[in-house]
Amino acid sequence: MNNLAEPIEKERLHHCSFRKPSYRFTDFEIRERNQRLYLAMLLGNNYRSEARIVFNTLEGYKEVLSTIWATTEKFILLKGGNTIPLEAIAEVELQ
Repeated sequence: MNNLAEPIEKERLHHCSFRKPSYRFTDFEIRERNQRLYLAMLLGNNYRSEARIVFNTLEGYKEVLSTIWATTEKFILLKGGNTIPLEAIAEVELQ
């Protein structure tokens, strides 16, 4: 999936129409993703570390490199006030 995602700037996230990835994730993969998001949030808040987030939109997979400030049950909050729904996130990579 790394090669399929189009990089975008976090400032353009508010123009994206999110949707669930076409692949159905297992419970293990969802727990793993949520753990990575939580760790990325901790690293972002304490060390200003960025994470690479791949997510699905109506136009296809996109990726953004940003600091994750908060995670909720339905969204993640990125630096700059942008949000991404958890159900749209396909991959998280710590930097």
